[in-house]
Amino acid sequence: MMVLPPLQRSKLSSSLYQICEEEGFDKSTWSIDLAYLLQRFQIRHRYKTVTLGVDPGFCTESFYDHVLDKDAQRVLDRFRDASRNGVVVEQGSSTINDILAHLQQDGPVIVLTNAHLLICNRCERAMPQLRSCLPCSPPYQGHYILLIGYDLRKNHLYYRNPSFKNRICSISFSKLDEARQSYGTDEDVIFIYTSPKPQGSS
Repeated sequence: MMVLPPLQRSKLSSSLYQICEEEGFDKSTWSIDLAYLLQRFQIRHRYKTVTLGVDPGFCTESFYDHVLDKDAQRVLDRFRDASRNGVVVEQGSSTINDILAHLQQDGPVIVLTNAHLLICNRCERAMPQLRSCLPCSPPYQGHYILLIGYDLRKNHLYYRNPSFKNRICSISFSKLDEARQSYGTDEDVIFIYTSPKPQGSS
C-alpha cells in the first residue's frame, strides 16, 4: 500500500499471502479490508462510506458476481466489529471540499473509483476515441487511487495510481466526482492522518 512507510511496505510485500489469510480476504479486497490493514500497521485513518455493509443491489453488477456470496458475511462482520478493533468508520458522503481540506491539513486520501471513468488529464487524448468505439457504457470496475495534492487554479487533483509505477496523474474535480460517485463505489473514501493522534483525544 502506497501510504505505508518503506519498512512496513516491505513487510507487507514479503508476507502478503500470510497477511491476507490472517485478515480473511483473498483477491477480492473491500474498503473495510483496507481500513483493517491500516489499523494493523498503525496508520491513523478514518473510513467514510454511504453504505455500512454490503449494498444488496450489487448482485446485479458483473464486477461483484463472483465475490458477493463469498464475501458478504465477512464484510458485514468486519463492519460490525470495526469499533472494537480500532477501525474508525463513518456513514455519509464526502464532498470535494472535504477531500481538499483533508489534503491541505492532514494527509493523503484513498478513494475508490470506477476505473472506466478515471481519466488522467495527461492521458485523456486517447479516451474519446476509445469511448466512441464502445456500444454502451462499460460496466463498473472498482479501482483505488491515492490523492496526494491539488491545484485550485486548474481545479485539478493529483493522485498516484497503483497501476503505474512512479507516475503522478491528475484529474479534474468534476471527473473525480464522476468516477468516485459511480454506482458500485459506495463513495468509499479513507482519510489518512500523517500526524500522530493528539494526546488526550478520544
